[in-house]
Amino acid sequence: MEQRMNRDQDRFSKNFEETMNNPRKYQQASTPDVLPIQPHTWADCPGTCNRSDFPTSALLILSMDGFSREYLDRYKLSSFNYLAKCGATAERVYPSFPSRTFPNHYTIVTGLYPESHGIVDNSIYDESLSDTLQSMKTTKNQGFYQGDPIWNVYKRYGGRTACLFWPGCAYNISGLKPDINVPYNKSLPIRQRFDMIVEWLRLPLRHRPGLITAYIEEPDSAGHYQTTDKDIESTLLDIDNHLWYLIKRLRDENLLNCVNLAVVSDHGMQKVNFTPYFSDMLNNKDVLIVAGAVSRLHKYKSDLTVEQLMNPFQCQRGDKWKVYDRESMATRKHYQKTPRVGDVVVRGQPGTRFYKDESTNYNLTGDHGYDYINPTMHTIFYAMGPSIKKGSFLPAFQNIEYMNLWLNLLGLPESVPNNGTLGIMDRILVHAPFRPTTFYSPLPECPITNLRAAEVSQLCSSTDLEQIERLLSCALPPQFPFEISSVTSNCFQNYCEKLIISGTGEDDRGAVVERLARGKTGLQTECVFANRKYASRTNKAISLELISRTLSADRTGFANISPIVIPWRSGFVNDVLDPLNAYTRSLVDRFGQLFVVTGTAYDYNYDGIADKETRSIPSHLYRVVIACLSGWSSDGSSCLEPYDAITLSFIFPHIEKDVNCLIPDDLLLEYTARLLDVELISGLRFQFTNLSNAQLLQLKTHIDLQLW
Repeated sequence: MEQRMNRDQDRFSKNFEETMNNPRKYQQASTPDVLPIQPHTWADCPGTCNRSDFPTSALLILSMDGFSREYLDRYKLSSFNYLAKCGATAERVYPSFPSRTFPNHYTIVTGLYPESHGIVDNSIYDESLSDTLQSMKTTKNQGFYQGDPIWNVYKRYGGRTACLFWPGCAYNISGLKPDINVPYNKSLPIRQRFDMIVEWLRLPLRHRPGLITAYIEEPDSAGHYQTTDKDIESTLLDIDNHLWYLIKRLRDENLLNCVNLAVVSDHGMQKVNFTPYFSDMLNNKDVLIVAGAVSRLHKYKSDLTVEQLMNPFQCQRGDKWKVYDRESMATRKHYQKTPRVGDVVVRGQPGTRFYKDESTNYNLTGDHGYDYINPTMHTIFYAMGPSIKKGSFLPAFQNIEYMNLWLNLLGLPESVPNNGTLGIMDRILVHAPFRPTTFYSPLPECPITNLRAAEVSQLCSSTDLEQIERLLSCALPPQFPFEISSVTSNCFQNYCEKLIISGTGEDDRGAVVERLARGKTGLQTECVFANRKYASRTNKAISLELISRTLSADRTGFANISPIVIPWRSGFVNDVLDPLNAYTRSLVDRFGQLFVVTGTAYDYNYDGIADKETRSIPSHLYRVVIACLSGWSSDGSSCLEPYDAITLSFIFPHIEKDVNCLIPDDLLLEYTARLLDVELISGLRFQFTNLSNAQLLQLKTHIDLQLW
């Protein structure tokens, strides 16, 4: 065996340059692209690598474009079952927004949202780089590709890398490229691509790539032009057999035990049933239109305002599309901070596909790009190899989490900045790194300047006064099933069953933490009072166009305590805050008790992270609702089973109005968010002390697909 390997290595060393510089050689290979006999006779799980020339495991990342998670429910694909049995799989994977090919392939290898790595779509307009729209398939401008892809990191640590058609390999702002980078050739048969990969892995150690990123365009191509489900089924069966072929070739070359294989995809697929034309709605040739399932409008050479750009698409109730500018875009999409996303985004509902005009309609029957919470956009993850725990399973996750997994599998430091969360992927690793729990200092109580001193308005009844007296009489703060800390300068004010989180100095950030119980949210009152127990803050000037409303979902006198009465735009109160409070109270009736955290956030640069400085008017409102599936303890302060705590989070931009005229449930779902997103935009940190670190990470990164 060793002698044969040495002879092979010598032979491949001689032909190395020819092989890498002449990929056409593989197009002429004799391996037929026919179905093999599925290797059920040998398909036991791989064992330990016994090759001395593999001191560390290679990593092969194989992307299958447009592989919808729902395909696994419709078709039997035995090779994927084999990978799941012998390695790991996930419930589902959420793409990043928009669910397009180039943005998500670059997210998979950087761990960054498209707004952060710069590839916001397959075609991009950036006036600082070009005065025209640039296709990412053909551009040679490295400035479009930002971030630090995994092949760059691996090369900096001395590794060799190979790229087989992976979108974005050719160019990067750093100037680094894979050592082997084969120009894209769609006509190269999949079997021959897999042969090429195996030959690379057979190279001598000094020439062999330890990281290979490979891409095949199916089942995406079939999905775009499907006429019946048989078209998809036929393509998937071919893919199944191609994957068996790769597995068998790796086994025959004694490589299967020495390679960590990850099979991923960028997005799903949705059948198209409605194709509107921008030419029928926006007749201005000076506007730059990037049409698709998600379309971007740039003012470009026109003198139109953003509002004028949005007007033709407003108040459609989300039936066929929704329209947003950068200010009103949901934080969870992370599609705001770069001008590349356009001045206006017209987001088709599943099944809607925009074209500029009739002449540009190329009759797609399937497409993608839609909101990642739509099930048709969900995709897959499988992995198998010496570093992957056999039979392991991951809950649903978003593809920003991949980068930290690649770093771990390649033995690289987890120090590359990205949007993923360390530890999310650990449960599939044979040797997961030790991760100490992060502790934050608890919030201090705000300085006390007076004892039980309140100033009340003339509108307070005797009942209100009794409640105010009770609210000011508690010596100890209430007990909650979680702890809140802060990375900004916050302190808390104690009000028995409620806390107010207040900024210090010039920091206007604030929040209210309250326990709401069925039958105890009270009747609305006009009583307003200020608590002089704590240092008062000077109210900043408020525009006459704003109206004051409380952060609290409660309707009792407490709701009108001055620190949590905030100036809001009237349309925001009517379209957002009132429906949010009504929904929250309906949850109280359903669950019996909830803990609710509501606060103001300041993110005027749209990066999803709390600004260092605040302004007189908040840019966002957030709310976190916490419930228990198993019921509450006798004192109502914790879940009977700690792991049964569930959260539903929202982040709302402080908009003038809902221009889409959505029904309340649709609007609330649009602005749901991860608990982690709330932490980032608020500066607060939530700790559920009875949960393990893995459970806490899962809770914080959970993505809601529907309201409760």
